[in-house]
Amino acid sequence: MPLALASLTRCSSSVNENSENRRGASTSTRTRFFGGLVLLQALLCAPVSLADTAQSMARTDSDASLMPEGGYRVTIRKGPYGVPHIQADDYGSLGYGEAYAAAHDHVCNMALALLQARGESARYLGAGANNSNIALDAVVHGLDLRAQAEIALAAQDAETRRWLAGYSAGYNRYLDKHRGSRNSSWCSGAEWLRNATPLDHMTRMVMAAQTLPRMSGAIANVQPPTEASELAGNGSAALELAALDAASLEGMGSNGWALGSEYTENGRGMLLANPHYPWYGESRFWEKHLTIPGKLNIYGAHLLGSPGVSIGFNENLGWTHTVSASQRLVLYRLELDPENPMRYRYGDDWRDIEARVVTFPLRDANGEVTQHEHTVYVSDHGPLLSMPGMTWDGTYAYAARDANVGNHSLLAQWKAMGEARSLDEFIQAHRKYNAMPWVNTIATSADGRALYLDNSTVGNLSDEAQALWKASLTSDPLAAQLYQGRRMVLLNARDPRNTWIDDDSAPIAGTVPFAERPLIERRDYVFNSNDSYWLSSPRQPTTGHSILYGPAESARSLRTRMNVRMLENDYGDAGDDGLFAIHEIQKALFSNRGLTAELLLPELITICRASAEDLQNACDVLAAYDGSLNLDSPGAPLFREWITRYDRLDTVSTGKLFKEPFDASQPAMTPTALGDAELALQSLKDAVAVMNAAGMPLNASLRDTQFAWRAGKAIPVHGGNGFEGVANLQMAGNPAASPIAGIKPAKIADSRYLTDKGYPVVHGSSFIYTLGFDDHGPVAEALLSYSQSGNPRSPHFRDQTALYAKKQWRKVAFHESDIAATARSIRVLRSGDSP
Repeated sequence: MPLALASLTRCSSSVNENSENRRGASTSTRTRFFGGLVLLQALLCAPVSLADTAQSMARTDSDASLMPEGGYRVTIRKGPYGVPHIQADDYGSLGYGEAYAAAHDHVCNMALALLQARGESARYLGAGANNSNIALDAVVHGLDLRAQAEIALAAQDAETRRWLAGYSAGYNRYLDKHRGSRNSSWCSGAEWLRNATPLDHMTRMVMAAQTLPRMSGAIANVQPPTEASELAGNGSAALELAALDAASLEGMGSNGWALGSEYTENGRGMLLANPHYPWYGESRFWEKHLTIPGKLNIYGAHLLGSPGVSIGFNENLGWTHTVSASQRLVLYRLELDPENPMRYRYGDDWRDIEARVVTFPLRDANGEVTQHEHTVYVSDHGPLLSMPGMTWDGTYAYAARDANVGNHSLLAQWKAMGEARSLDEFIQAHRKYNAMPWVNTIATSADGRALYLDNSTVGNLSDEAQALWKASLTSDPLAAQLYQGRRMVLLNARDPRNTWIDDDSAPIAGTVPFAERPLIERRDYVFNSNDSYWLSSPRQPTTGHSILYGPAESARSLRTRMNVRMLENDYGDAGDDGLFAIHEIQKALFSNRGLTAELLLPELITICRASAEDLQNACDVLAAYDGSLNLDSPGAPLFREWITRYDRLDTVSTGKLFKEPFDASQPAMTPTALGDAELALQSLKDAVAVMNAAGMPLNASLRDTQFAWRAGKAIPVHGGNGFEGVANLQMAGNPAASPIAGIKPAKIADSRYLTDKGYPVVHGSSFIYTLGFDDHGPVAEALLSYSQSGNPRSPHFRDQTALYAKKQWRKVAFHESDIAATARSIRVLRSGDSP
């Protein structure tokens, strides 16, 4: 997972600036980007190691043996926005084409992701801000992700192995031609542009599935109580906080709607896919259309560097994913031996804590590479970690078990989903592999079925273990705090009843079997907006699943509540008939209504009018504000500065923000009514002060303040954040660490998000598509909000961003006649040709 990577000081001492305090960005945003524009300078100046390059370009006999007879052959046609239609006769050739085309758009991010998966970040990019690269490499090696990937690769069937071999060959072909300055993107000439093997790509997939590598700062920072942490005092607190965010996939979310035959105008299925993912870095989506005649015909997107499609559709069905509220990670408190902190109690026995010493290259500030030694501590309950309030002392240590360790079938499951010819086959793909790591699946079919499934992988706790944990919430303050604030589950490692249960029907040892995972099928609708399964059909609330799948009968986020209201047609988006068409789904999403303003703005205006005269200008602006997060809604920034003075927990609880409590019989309506009036007025005064400090009029709009920054160019974009209760999420942060952003914003006063560059969008609505079916098959329209290419010189670097800003959807060319009519370029790639 991407971590903040330090710049090298080979060419200029100025590269050390990337370690400056970026308090304006959320922790997840800071950890997602690397190095800043100063890193770009260092990467361009770093010398290429010929020995490393020669070694990395070597190909293994096993890879060559997987090549189809006659070599790889694939046709790539591109339409007006650079989306490739890739057609081949076999999976190996398909992978060859998709990797080559992806590298053309994003070779830098793909190469960086592979670098991280190899555990070579510190070797090429130094220690990293707050020693983050050291932490990441230590965990990659300490958990031996490479060995895990070897097992995973060996477990794939022959066709999947050929796919990965072709993917690696296509990526390498691109590098062979564009390794140096001809690359024309921000990493041109970087020495870490290295050829890859199928094992490299499998390691990256293993890493992406697990939560533990995302928490590398918390794992690498652990030291026995008798020793001082080598990271302590050098950013360890920042790394630990970043680990907390990473564990909950902070910065990644989504909305997903599946409509059935009873809820659409033509009686066929419809889908809204609206994933909220980073706009920069390695976790961006890349759009593609993959075809093997007679076997596969799928359109959609996947994260960079990943074969296949994770969110998309074929002739018969379509689906999307949302980040699940489940807990893939379980924390354990280890009761230590008072005489020996390297062992802990399990039942009546003692178990040892293993000290795994790993060694890896580290580049220092002068560019010299030496061997760095680091120790990762591992128990039978998982690696030890250190987070706020959870340190290894003489009494306790803390460990984490990741349910996705041993998840080797992610690519195989997505492949089976893409080949599915019916919703039943689609469900069977989930039942067979149980490999979705941390996402819900929302799907619809041409015959009008709507499916919600939380097939994310969680530990299999007995009913007794779950009861023990529930009891601990009243007796254990740390357990209660972790669950209330982070939805993290803490168990007592001493009690064998808290051990995960093996079930022969679950492919991954110790995980919940498919039959016990949440599944809802309807003919009206299902949806998810990152809350737990309970309300994914408001007309069929579901309970009774493991605590690790999240809480039931509890307050939902403002965004979930807004989605329910739109789906229930409270705003009339579906017209008088209450049945949706594609354009009505699009209208609902891009209405950008803010539920928070709908619930609280009238009362806020009332108490504002009754307050001191110094707030009357603000009262006038709020009275004129329409409550939406559209570009031309004066007052939106002022309201944002007011609502973001509160904490996130305030948006789902009673007291500071809301007066009336949550009512499980009215989950979309409660909590409601303005809470502490005095606090609300003080927050408004503070909001006015921030606007004044920014030199911004109180009636400014998002057109004046919220931007997608693309190579220094600002494009005003619509959408709001989680505090505002808008479905179309766009979160602000600090994109300075991304070379393609082109800015270094500075925070304004004590605002949560406002900078001297406005509200720079860093994650939110990304690959958005709407899907329906007619007599000829699927009909789809889409937007990739940040555009297809990561190369600032590409014509497809910002073209779809401009469409998104104007709310202009584009038709997806899926059928052959549409592809032929819109093709702008055609290329046939053969492995025997010169690079």
